[in-house]
Amino acid sequence: TTLSSADVDVLSPSEAWQAIISARADASQQQQPIALVDTHGHPHLERSVEYAIKEKDEEILSHNDQTNIVVSITCAVSPVDWNDALDYSCRSQHILPALGIHPWYLSDILMKDIVESNIEESTTDEPANIEQYLNWDWLNELEAKLSQHPNLIVGEIGLCKMARFVREFPKALGGKATALQLQKIVFKKQMELAAQWRRPVTVHCVNAHGLLMETLEEIFNEARESCSKEEQVHSTSNNLLQNDGLKTTLRKALPPAIAMHSFTGTAHHVQQILDFERSILYPELVEAERKKQRGKKKQQKRQNAEENEVKGDTDILFYFGFSHSVNYIMCTSEKAKRKGIEAVQAIPSDRLLVESDVHATEDVILGTAGATSYAAHARGESLQDVAETSTINGLRFISSLSS
Repeated sequence: TTLSSADVDVLSPSEAWQAIISARADASQQQQPIALVDTHGHPHLERSVEYAIKEKDEEILSHNDQTNIVVSITCAVSPVDWNDALDYSCRSQHILPALGIHPWYLSDILMKDIVESNIEESTTDEPANIEQYLNWDWLNELEAKLSQHPNLIVGEIGLCKMARFVREFPKALGGKATALQLQKIVFKKQMELAAQWRRPVTVHCVNAHGLLMETLEEIFNEARESCSKEEQVHSTSNNLLQNDGLKTTLRKALPPAIAMHSFTGTAHHVQQILDFERSILYPELVEAERKKQRGKKKQQKRQNAEENEVKGDTDILFYFGFSHSVNYIMCTSEKAKRKGIEAVQAIPSDRLLVESDVHATEDVILGTAGATSYAAHARGESLQDVAETSTINGLRFISSLSS
């Protein structure tokens, strides 16, 4: 039974951090030095301070407390800040860099002269090759950096219908529809690069769940089709879905781990994503479910087998992150709050991540603590339980780098 979110108060970020370190100090068992894992932020941008500006206690804000470490990922948003993110990550062994192109910043790679030329010459006779509107030098640069930095994550990448790039893309060239297709192409290429180099990704998705699922299924189906052709060439008696080697190949069509950043989807969207994951990790079970089977006992046996296999497997593909700034502060209507809480409650405990999503170093600790407080409130769980669970999950997400 899901606990009511009303059972747990949303502590302020400062109160939450104080409570977390106090509980850790009081714990009788030996504690690991990592208190929290912030799986998404942009502190390297060093923009305005939001959380820490009201705090005067240096002990609360210090990153130097080696008994309460906050591991963090700093995410670049376009080639313009890639080197800044890399340089920032060199400050500490507890900071990891992520490089990618955020869907808001496709304008940074837009070939403005080609776009303007096409506007002047636009006709309705035949659609243009829209990839020409973007400069693709960044793709080789990103691959080079992945080669140079084994601990480099891919992100922030994704899809967003609310982006200015989408809203303001020239109508003469297809307007929003073309802009979203460009977002999809850039997102897909980054996902494929992350899969090739076996790097986890952090994904922004706002009002674009359908396009996200379309892209994921496209990537997987293309890999499946490629495997099917290879299977036919090297004909074997094993069924495609039961061939472990081919299943591994299909799994590697996607990155080793995918974190849905500051997730704003619904509980239904959560289930769709998890169903998609199951079709990758357990294709034989999905195939079996499509066949008509009679008898409740037979159906129950199949369900039990599936549950046992999932519980015994450590290969988790999708994680869901939540931040105090996006999922709590920016969520103002009662309907949005309710749907947000339902989504947090729908997340399996081993997929839950917390994020600062801040833009200044001073805010990392309190932003992450605030996210932990919100998640605890939404799930009706203790602050310390969510801190411990999300830390384990965050470290597992990061450890997918070793794949």
